Amino acid sequence: MDYSNSWYEYMRQMQEYMQQQENRVRDLENRLSKIENNESSKNHTTIEKIEYHFDQLKIERLDGSLHIGLSPEDLGKIDDMSLNHLPKHPIQQQKPPPSQQLMEQLDQYVTRECPKIIQQLANEFAYPVNQSYEQLLLNDVRKQLPDRIAYYEKNINNQESRNSFNYIYEQVKKEIEYSLRQFFENERKKENNE
Repeated sequence: MDYSNSWYEYMRQMQEYMQQQENRVRDLENRLSKIENNESSKNHTTIEKIEYHFDQLKIERLDGSLHIGLSPEDLGKIDDMSLNHLPKHPIQQQKPPPSQQLMEQLDQYVTRECPKIIQQLANEFAYPVNQSYEQLLLNDVRKQLPDRIAYYEKNINNQESRNSFNYIYEQVKKEIEYSLRQFFENERKKENNE
């Protein structure tokens, strides 16, 4: 057996294999650089024209920061855009329209006071009310608030218009209390009839 030939053959095979691997690595490097070049060219976005119509922009409430003309990449580079001082002429916050104010006030009333009223009526009429049923009643009352406010705003007379906010608030409050009482009375009648 000739060991020199087998050794020579083994070395030749190894050299061919290494050459194949080197060619493969070079090919993969070329492909990777092409992909990287394509990706870097895709990251550049060209925007032809942007038109802002500030006369059509309405901002009722602004919390946080408003960044006009900045891309998301630019926002990441900004450290802090907050002001360390108050402006000399602070912007006065506009009051919401009376119907919106009424809605907010009545919603607070429903949230704070109505659960107590419901529990009081439930005790008075011996009609058990759990948390989910109470929420169902409160949500039903909330849904009706805009219509009731609109009704009173439409039908208010001149004497009451001077203090219409309080008048409407009190009228809707009375309606809520009356309606809840009627609900419990009707539920009790249903139970008695069954």
